[in-house]
Order: sequence, then C-alpha cells, then structure tokens
Amino acid sequence: MKDKKIKAASPKIKDKVFKVKIADLLNETGRADQIHFDHKFSDQLPNLADAGMSWTFTIQSLDNSSLLGTLTDVSAIFNETCDSCGTSFLRSVKIPSYTVRFIFESDAAKEEKSESEEAVLFIDDKDETINIEDMVVQAILLNDPFVKRCDDCTKRLDETSDDDDDLGDFWSTGNINFS
Repeated sequence: MKDKKIKAASPKIKDKVFKVKIADLLNETGRADQIHFDHKFSDQLPNLADAGMSWTFTIQSLDNSSLLGTLTDVSAIFNETCDSCGTSFLRSVKIPSYTVRFIFESDAAKEEKSESEEAVLFIDDKDETINIEDMVVQAILLNDPFVKRCDDCTKRLDETSDDDDDLGDFWSTGNINFS
C-alpha cells in the first residue's frame, strides 16, 4: 500500500483538485491504496479557514466495477458567526471516519443509488477517476451543527440548569394518561 502526500504548492494557492486515478485498482480485487491530503479547499465550503482541510483517503477495490473509499482523520476549521451572540469565531471540525462506495454510472447504478441506504458516488468511466470532493463535503456537512455557537455561549448554555423546577407543578388538562 503506497502512502502519498498531496499538498498545495503555496498557502496562497488554494488547491481544489480532488480527482484520484483508480484504473489500476479496478483490475485487482482487494487491492488498496492510501493518499494523504493537506490544505485542500472546496467552493462548496466558502467559510473554510486559510489552513483548508486535511484527511487520509483509503480506497479499496471490491470488484472490477466498484470501490470502497474511506476518509479518516478529516479536520477543518471554519470561520463562523455565533447564532446566539453574533460574534465571529473559529469552529474546528474533526471527523474520525466516513465511508462511500463508488460505482460506474449506468441506469442500473442510478436506480441502485436512489434505493441504497449507503452513500454511493460514481466513477468517471472515461478517464477512470473518482472525484472525492462531494464525499469530503458530505462528511463535513453531516457533522455540521444545526446551531453554531461560540465557546462562551456554549459554556453559558452548559451551565444553565435543565431542571424542570421552573415549570412548578404541571398537570395535564387533557385526557391522555402516561404510565
């Protein structure tokens, strides 16, 4: 298994290339490869901080028409605005693992993707590559909090008591009994 490192040439240049050649993997079932990505950027994540994203990508051939791709140790920092107090802050994202299956695009594959509960993306059959940008973006967005709060607001909310004593004696006036 080869371990490759892909880095941007300069911090000023935003590396947005997410294509990985997979032709050799499709020829040998069970073969795997690993690539490490640093300082990557996506137009789909506009509030990404200057450090970009980093992760390790492991790809394994399942057969001659499908691959299993796994992102590990995904990390990114985002410039955010607190939904509670409105201050700007940096939000760190760490994702231990995210897996997607890659298949060739065909009518049967499109139907399988729509019916499948697992994440499925397509292999570009013209140049036998995969573009993992959507995979990385999905992994990050699935871990995106619904409400983004700065550390101060998070601490303040954590310190607030969740006791139901504020309600006093609450009695239902309906005819539903809970037992």
